[in-house]
Amino acid sequence: MKANVFVILITILAVNTLKAQKKTYDLGLYLGGVNYYGEIGEKKFVSPNRATLGLIGKMNFNEKLSLRGTITFFTLYDNDRDAADGYRGTGRNNSLYYSFENKSIEASVGIEYVPFSLLKNARNPIDFYVHAGLGTVYNDELYYPLSAGFEDVLAEKYGTRTRMVIPFGIGFKTFVGSNFMVGIELSPRYTVTDNLDGSHPEDARLEPNQLPDFSNNDWYSFVGLTLTYRLGKGNDAFCDCTL
Repeated sequence: MKANVFVILITILAVNTLKAQKKTYDLGLYLGGVNYYGEIGEKKFVSPNRATLGLIGKMNFNEKLSLRGTITFFTLYDNDRDAADGYRGTGRNNSLYYSFENKSIEASVGIEYVPFSLLKNARNPIDFYVHAGLGTVYNDELYYPLSAGFEDVLAEKYGTRTRMVIPFGIGFKTFVGSNFMVGIELSPRYTVTDNLDGSHPEDARLEPNQLPDFSNNDWYSFVGLTLTYRLGKGNDAFCDCTL
């Protein structure tokens, strides 16, 4: 009982502290690249092969903690012919090469935290940050037509679906001038599906079309630049720039 009262008091104190902060807001663009990681094509966790465009917004409680949200437009793509390993890249022992393309829209929300800054004595220090949250991605449900081999097989659409993703990542950001901020970040996404690529359709009618040896759920990773504009005025110690 005492522990519960303590947790409640700490929560109330934290909420009141955040309310007392003079918040600022960052609004801008996210530009970069994306790649998928799963059962098709290259086995590289970070290897962008398609462009991304997104909107990003942040509500900054103080110089360390922010609530962030993003909306990102991108296409997931890969092809066994681009793989360097001895199985996918050589036709899966049957001269059979799979490929897919999946246009996607992602929305996410999360927390961004700055554990430390570089060049603290400079006018505009470089902040190192980490972020994590939850999101959803909307794209196609795919499958591969059955094949006896000796051909290239392109994934086909049989529906659409919204799936949950878990975004997280790291980055660096700094002010350029008094209101603009630029950043660079790496942001992997863990998904709750193994069918971003068409390898494991979940429709019972397509069970024969599932590829053998499917492993874990699919991932995709963003690498990109952010350009945001600062709105509002924070505390005097919020940053070294002139707000």
